[in-house]
Amino acid sequence: MRKEPDPARRNPQTTKAILRAALELAQEEGWSKVSIDGIAARAGVGRRTIYRWWPSKGAVVLDAYVQRLRDSPLMRPRSEPSADVRADLVRMVKDAWIEVVGGSAPLVAALIGEAQHDEDVATRLWERLIAPSSEPVIARIKLAQDQGAIAAEADPYRCAELLYGQIYLRLLLTPNNLDEAFLEDCVDLALNGLRARQ
Repeated sequence: MRKEPDPARRNPQTTKAILRAALELAQEEGWSKVSIDGIAARAGVGRRTIYRWWPSKGAVVLDAYVQRLRDSPLMRPRSEPSADVRADLVRMVKDAWIEVVGGSAPLVAALIGEAQHDEDVATRLWERLIAPSSEPVIARIKLAQDQGAIAAEADPYRCAELLYGQIYLRLLLTPNNLDEAFLEDCVDLALNGLRARQ
């Protein structure tokens, strides 16, 4: 990934206009119709101004989306965990996927798709969105392990992948709804496993 210029040198008003234009275009027109030229025209800036700070439309739109999430439950400090690991995990998953993704599911899916052939977008997506959304879940799983509620030998990172992997699969590859009942079921399946109870 290229070395980025110092963000402190950006003009705040210009940056705000670019990010707003990028997100509006992505949500109004759809991913395939977003371009650097379109973002520049809507923001009232030149293409070179955008390319000075972002290497691609994917990078601009991702930064715009993450900026919009700054005050969301995904980015805010979490409340203290309760005594119920299931309830805590359900709350975290719902925060991340209903309140944050919500009506932006097509945009999130497009960014994930873009990351498959753009290494810079893949790195930004992981560092700015995927990892931050996973960290609270991983921390809660580790606490549950300390309390004896989840097997100590389980890898907390793999547990988070097991939980979120179901959601990404449904978001990206199936026509089925990604609703609250499904999110709760994802938590239950991750916690209870597939074996028949004795």
